[in-house]
Amino acid sequence: MNAELTLYDYWRIINRRKWTALLVFTVAIFSTLFYTRLQPTVYSSQALIKIKPPASYYRMPGSDAQDFDQWGAVATELKVIASSEISDRAGVKLGLEPGSKAAAAIAGAYKVGRLPDANLIVITAYNSDPGRAADIAAAVIDAYREFDLEQKSLQARKTMEDIAARKNEVEDSLRSFERQKQNFVENNPRTGLGGVLANQLADLETKKKELLEKYTPNHPEVVNLQQRIRTAEARLGQIPAGEVALARISREVRMQEDLYTTLNKQYEEAKLGVSSMVSFVSVVNRPVPEPVPVSPNRRLNLMVGAALGFFVAILTVFLLENLDVSISTIEDIEAFMKLPVLGIIPSILSEKMLDNWLTHVFKKERYTDEAFRSVLIVNRRASGVIESYHSLRTNIMSQLNTKESVSLVFSSAGAAEGKTLTAVNFALSCAHSGLKTLLIDADMRRPAINHIFGTRQDPGLSDVLAGKTEWRDAVLEISDFIMGGIDFDLLMRFPGSENLKVLNCGTQPDNVIDILDAADWPDLMRDLKSEFDIIVFDSPPVLLFVDSVVIAKHAADGVVLVYKAGKIARGALKRAKEQITGVNARMLGVVLNGVRASEMGPQYGYYYSDYKKYARR
Repeated sequence: MNAELTLYDYWRIINRRKWTALLVFTVAIFSTLFYTRLQPTVYSSQALIKIKPPASYYRMPGSDAQDFDQWGAVATELKVIASSEISDRAGVKLGLEPGSKAAAAIAGAYKVGRLPDANLIVITAYNSDPGRAADIAAAVIDAYREFDLEQKSLQARKTMEDIAARKNEVEDSLRSFERQKQNFVENNPRTGLGGVLANQLADLETKKKELLEKYTPNHPEVVNLQQRIRTAEARLGQIPAGEVALARISREVRMQEDLYTTLNKQYEEAKLGVSSMVSFVSVVNRPVPEPVPVSPNRRLNLMVGAALGFFVAILTVFLLENLDVSISTIEDIEAFMKLPVLGIIPSILSEKMLDNWLTHVFKKERYTDEAFRSVLIVNRRASGVIESYHSLRTNIMSQLNTKESVSLVFSSAGAAEGKTLTAVNFALSCAHSGLKTLLIDADMRRPAINHIFGTRQDPGLSDVLAGKTEWRDAVLEISDFIMGGIDFDLLMRFPGSENLKVLNCGTQPDNVIDILDAADWPDLMRDLKSEFDIIVFDSPPVLLFVDSVVIAKHAADGVVLVYKAGKIARGALKRAKEQITGVNARMLGVVLNGVRASEMGPQYGYYYSDYKKYARR
């Protein structure tokens, strides 16, 4: 056997088990469709958002927009949008009760990601309802915008609250100093100059504070102002104590007024900033309901199922081929058995389609009687294979190398390999060639020939061997087939049908081996050969019963094993040969039965197609 396989070998392996491959592929397709059918229908809705401070935010005092890192912000905000805080807020916006299972499911109902090659965030929501998917995406966006605005305004509100608290403190202090000044003036009506100086000194102190914000203490203007302050303080020191006290109180009032004015300005600015605060989130594409579901993807699932089914089908075919211990090709049979292949009998389909299915697919052992008759070569539709049987006869006679009458045993290693069909059609083809042919049903275990021809079963071979009747009285001819199951018109139109005689199995005995061993085979075969050119024994399978071996030993000039490709293990076929040759019977060769032209190889398969074309001309 060649270890190296050609492309044709691979094709032959696949072709031999094409129905198995088709079944596996079909199961894969239907499994994919069933799985797809079970999957819930899911729709998606997609939205695009952008995170960027508005143009007005850059002009706001104290804003940090100049330091805004957009690329870094997107990576951070992806985590924020996917957080439970946003999903909980979105659930509330959708009218779901916080803490419920439906609200908790919102977190798994949407996904976020960055749009490739762009600084945009993609929010994709999923739901069995396309409208609901769009609502979920919109709720997530609204919840995120509110959260973002809250975070942005949180610091500004804290600053405004701090300024408001400080403003209230300064306001209370200012009122206290104003009451002190009013009380002092009422109690000291003659004082006033000190107040003027105090106000002047307070103005100078305020101006000094403003200059120090711009210049250093050594600046000429600051130095000059400091000199004026010292002069005012010196003049204030010459004023009586009452004037000094009034001046001090007036100065404190003036300073508190200035501080209150500053804080009030800052408070208004902070309040304006809070009211002007906006979210950095802007929507590029709003979510809309999509009419086409994203899951299940029937087309993709079917493509994957088809690819997987094709792969598993091929894998199954080659796995079965690897596990197959039968022989498939002519060369393999001849190399393994050390015997020639005497003939190749193509597969003949019955007119009964049910029988074809039962025998070829479900491995039923034999056809029904009606189906069996439809595959005999007397039928026009089966007559095309008669040349195969003529070739078989020629090869057998070549092996025997004699012109005398011959007796042949047709058997097989196991059951249901087509040995009865081969024996009957071989006998018909011999009769067709003008040879006087006797077909003997030697299968006393399971006789079939009497059913095929629709004739009586006994008397027959068992009765002849037991000496109960003469063989001439048991032999049937064409006149006996008239009332049989075969169409008489077909039989009459078949050339040479008058040359065919049939000897049925006879009464089925309990001691078959004893009858076969005790029979006077030499005298019987001498008489039969004097009347017939070819004697064909249809005998039981060799490995099941020893009948064929006994007949081959006593009555046959040669044994032909019928082998159906792929039916039985090669070891069994070799064992059948050894049992036959073990009794010194002559093993002529093997008939390869039930072969399709597509399985025979290009070197053999074209014979039958060429024959059919030639026969039509």
